[in-house]
Amino acid sequence: MTLWDKLGMDDKLVKVLTEIPPGPDASEFGRAYVTIHQLAVELDQRFPEVRKQLDVPLGGGATRHAGLVELLGKELVDKIKRYGDVYPIEAAQLSSVRFREVRLRGPGGRDLVGASKTDLPLIRLRPKD
Repeated sequence: MTLWDKLGMDDKLVKVLTEIPPGPDASEFGRAYVTIHQLAVELDQRFPEVRKQLDVPLGGGATRHAGLVELLGKELVDKIKRYGDVYPIEAAQLSSVRFREVRLRGPGGRDLVGASKTDLPLIRLRPKD
């Protein structure tokens, strides 16, 4: 059993994504996507023990160690590829074309993301048919 499984990460992420309020156009477009950074902050706010168990910072960024953001991104991409439509979470990409920067306000008001030269992964609960 992996640490991801021991921590019940799939259930925790589904709970976090369920608790993010729907936008005004949810009836037309379904649940809103969130960035992996937003998801990491929301997970950390609801389940701080996860980051403590993983012994990682919220974001790795300039450090040489991966943070919660990077670990979530890698694990979710792997699971979505492996399980496809059966996995309860889906992903999309925000193109980096003419994309200069996005700033997300993290805990304490600090910025989590600045300039990005790559596509930005977006995550949401998979719509039920």
